Amino acid sequence: MNRTMKSALRLFPAAALALLLAPPLFSDTLTLPAATSLPPGAAASPFFSDVRVFNTSYTSPVSVTAMYRCFLGTCPASAPQINFTLSPRESRAFDDMIASAFNAPVSAGAVEFTSSGDLVRVTSRLYSPAAGGGTNGMFVPGLPNSESHPVTVLPGLANGLFRTNIGVYNREDSGVNASIKLYNGTTLLGTQNVTLGPRSGTQINRIFDVVGQGAMTTTNAFAVVAADNANADLFTYAAVIDNATADSSFVAGDEDVPAPASPSPTSETINLTLSNYIYSPGSNTPVQVTAGTATTLHFESAQGTHGFSGIQALGIMGNPNISAGEEGDGYGSPGHPATTYNVTFTPPASARGQTFDFWCTVHPTTMRGTLRVN
Repeated sequence: MNRTMKSALRLFPAAALALLLAPPLFSDTLTLPAATSLPPGAAASPFFSDVRVFNTSYTSPVSVTAMYRCFLGTCPASAPQINFTLSPRESRAFDDMIASAFNAPVSAGAVEFTSSGDLVRVTSRLYSPAAGGGTNGMFVPGLPNSESHPVTVLPGLANGLFRTNIGVYNREDSGVNASIKLYNGTTLLGTQNVTLGPRSGTQINRIFDVVGQGAMTTTNAFAVVAADNANADLFTYAAVIDNATADSSFVAGDEDVPAPASPSPTSETINLTLSNYIYSPGSNTPVQVTAGTATTLHFESAQGTHGFSGIQALGIMGNPNISAGEEGDGYGSPGHPATTYNVTFTPPASARGQTFDFWCTVHPTTMRGTLRVN
């Protein structure tokens, strides 16, 4: 206690004591970034969010406003809210909160809890009461604004025995664009771009599938989520789900540092090696190109003769004869010389975030690949 307060207690004991016990004047908001109500029949499996709100004070009640920010499913026309008061040390239960408190079944979104001071704590259990005993569920905490950042990292992501969903919530009053870059170790697997409205969000289910890496098995992946506005704060999370039990682990986004600025390359060349039924890269991992960058694809066969269908949507012309020049190769020209193929194009900004298919014109059903624009 400082000297001024001690003097006030001596001179005006009742007033000073009331000041000490008065609730703080500032407001605090906790955001529950993932909440849902999917009753039986509305989805393949029902899901609910049971929410608990707790007042940590031993002496003071606290008033709370809870507002539902719906962004998936059948959303109300305007954001519904409820007001309630918690007595000292009271825990208030809201089972299936989205339906019971906000009358918004068959929807999902975030819930913002605003109160005076920092006395309130929020947690929830998002679970499915499916046949066979249901799931233990995923415990999702109410996050303070200090846990939202322009750039966050989500470590410990997994695929194969697991699947991973990634969620992003924009707590700003204006819209923002964000990129989700998925890595395995230090290798960039792909990028997914999202556009978020004010006080809105999204969830990308099976992020490995979305970026064309659904066949990968890993427990060492991570994602970096970055807003295109350095002043925009985002809440991010991942749900890592056990494919055997359907139980989930909640991963909250931690603050990350922006990538250092570097000039965009004016051009790049990507070498593709062709062998029997494989484009490398292309077949097992997508060819990664950058929107706005002049790109040359250099095709060279290491085995036999193959072709390239081209990608009409990007204006990329194909070639039916890319040969290793092996003796006895009936597709080669006289003398069976090796033939390579170069094609240059510039991916448009409108294609960013999209994946395009291509295939071998010699083996169209067994030799296929994908190209992704970042």
